[in-house]
Amino acid sequence: MNCLGKANYAYFIGMLFSIALLLSYGSYLTHLILTETLQRNAERGSQGLQSNLHWSVGKSWSQYFESWTWALSRDISIGGVGMLAIMTAPLAWGLFLYHVYLIRIGMTTNEKSKWEDLRDDIAEGLVFKSERRLDGHNHGQRDLGIEPLVDWPISTNQWLVRCDDGQPPDSPLGSRGNDQTLPSPGNLSHRSPWKRLLDLHDVDNLYNLGFWDNIADAVTVSILSNT
Repeated sequence: MNCLGKANYAYFIGMLFSIALLLSYGSYLTHLILTETLQRNAERGSQGLQSNLHWSVGKSWSQYFESWTWALSRDISIGGVGMLAIMTAPLAWGLFLYHVYLIRIGMTTNEKSKWEDLRDDIAEGLVFKSERRLDGHNHGQRDLGIEPLVDWPISTNQWLVRCDDGQPPDSPLGSRGNDQTLPSPGNLSHRSPWKRLLDLHDVDNLYNLGFWDNIADAVTVSILSNT
């Protein structure tokens, strides 16, 4: 699936979630402890006259941040660990949510990069699409060494080709039997099966089963591969 290995992907997602959760909890505890410290200091400074007010009441923004700086430096162990948790929690959540997004669209980090390259080629008008005819005409025979039969719930009859000069092939794909070498690009005749691809959404993603099915596939493979 990616450099982690598909069998480890669910465990990797679980690790990211647990780290993000623990860092968020550490940030919350730091805020709770230091707020209590600031409140006690404010009560001592007010000599009990305004002990029921929050420590930040009446402070300017500069005084507010000075108070937090004092609290962080007063207990450097709590302040240091708390600042580390506060600064790294967004990174952990960002990486976790990014992988949730990849699961939703049925891609890996490597495949996402390749699809972005394909999107750029489509924007430049270099990609053309045709459809595999069910009767087998014009498209040759299936090469099982390249396109093996697999047990997968989604299939497609799309053919995609990229032409550097932005002109479609001048003859149907597979007209030379099993030779899949494309002819030199030329003008598109009115009977040509090739159509210029205008949007990446028109390309079938065979690995995208839907969000919940993608999650089930990742979790199931991880569990079965480690039993």
